[in-house]
Amino acid sequence: MARGAFWDCQAFKGRHGVGLLTAGFILAIMILPTVTSLSRDIMAVVPNTLKEGALALGATHWEMIRSTVLPYSWPGIIGALMLGLGRALGETIAVTMVIGNRPEVSVSLFAPGHSMASVIANEFTEATSHLYLSALSEIGFLLFVVTALFSLLSRWLVVRLMTRAGREE
Repeated sequence: MARGAFWDCQAFKGRHGVGLLTAGFILAIMILPTVTSLSRDIMAVVPNTLKEGALALGATHWEMIRSTVLPYSWPGIIGALMLGLGRALGETIAVTMVIGNRPEVSVSLFAPGHSMASVIANEFTEATSHLYLSALSEIGFLLFVVTALFSLLSRWLVVRLMTRAGREE
């Protein structure tokens, strides 16, 4: 296969990296620092007595992490993931630049699309009628409701995991 022949195939003709998959990668890269720093801080507050107890019982360093640190900090790690996903849900500009802004639903991840935040960002300056502004305001309200429900669901999940682990907040 000649150099560059892979990118010359029909699947990539006319594509410039714009689409749903690109937006997903950008959001994953954006939330990664948030999730990792919160998870690291959560694992750092595991009591030393638990860690030392596992090591004293003959566990290796990795066994201590797997059997002591992760179960103790699991609810907090789930909370960090939910916080990162909630942040990605409302992201506007990064998604608007790479999603393609096409108001069609497609099966392919390589196809352009729309997100609620990108619709508001793209069309707010063009909204001249009262109905148009009302529709964009309703999209914003729905985005708020979805984000709030996601936040409540993540809070419920963290509380449920903490009570299952036998700890109270």
